[in-house]
Amino acid sequence: MARPVQLTPGSLALVLCRLEAQEAAGGAEEPGGRAVFRAFCRANTRCFWNSRLARAASRLAFQGWLRRGVLLVHAPPASLQVLRDAWCRRALRPPRGFRIRAVGDVFPVQMNPIAQSQFIPLAEVLCCAVSDMNAAQIVVTQESLLEHLVKHYPGIAIPSQDILYTTLGTLIKERKIYHTGEGYFIVTPQTYFITNTTPQENKRVLSDESPRMPTSITYLDTESGI
Repeated sequence: MARPVQLTPGSLALVLCRLEAQEAAGGAEEPGGRAVFRAFCRANTRCFWNSRLARAASRLAFQGWLRRGVLLVHAPPASLQVLRDAWCRRALRPPRGFRIRAVGDVFPVQMNPIAQSQFIPLAEVLCCAVSDMNAAQIVVTQESLLEHLVKHYPGIAIPSQDILYTTLGTLIKERKIYHTGEGYFIVTPQTYFITNTTPQENKRVLSDESPRMPTSITYLDTESGI
């Protein structure tokens, strides 16, 4: 199991509330977190009569901004303690246009990484490759698809022609991709399906490059004009 990763160190949270006059003037739009942080630092670094607080405020680092007015700041432990003491003595100054409702410690935020499989499903890789090639306006044939896999997916085992054909056929049956005389395409919400072919016609060849490719669906794509 992967070891936890610490995303943020312990920090100090300041729960802020906008003053009524500022809220009426600013409307419903909430100011940006970094702007509030700079205003908070500016208000406290100007406490020239309290050199410890001014120095601690100058060493603060912006840690984050949560909606509804929670500012997260980080600093060396001694500086954070100065801010705690200033809050206890009601000496901590709020950023302009706000008042401080509460101050408290936030524990370090950790992430437990989720392990990935070492194997990528071939069908998923092919769909991603076809989508990327469609977006780049590259004609997708079986040959160009294999070339794309070699170039952009160096970690996977390149499938044989038979496996590639079988997987593409499965994806067509599952209506994830389709094939026309212009190559393979990803099925999108804008792709229309017309299933008016007979079972005998299902066995006919649609692909000019592979005489074994079956299909029973006609595709009309409103984006590509097919």
